[in-house]
Amino acid sequence: MIDRRAALAVFATMAVLASAPVQALSMNDPLTEWSRGTAMDRMQIASRLGKSFISINEGFTAGYFLKCIDDVAVYGNAKAARIEDAMRECVAARMPRRPDAE
Repeated sequence: MIDRRAALAVFATMAVLASAPVQALSMNDPLTEWSRGTAMDRMQIASRLGKSFISINEGFTAGYFLKCIDDVAVYGNAKAARIEDAMRECVAARMPRRPDAE
């Protein structure tokens, strides 16, 4: 039953995303645009990132990227950064450090 619900949720999400107008946010936009973007635009980017990175780390979900980029966007000195820069910061924060890396 849970699998059926999950499949229906995924189907509904895909239908909404497919019918949405052209995405207003891109990875090259500054973080100030992320903060001003609609919840749907932010979720679309977070979902793409989650799908791209989930194979690297199970913690890289859409929810993780949504919250992490939101957190990075509130830092005063991060306003000149792009959404892509925030994504890199989010990935780096969850990647294990190698002991021999300097």
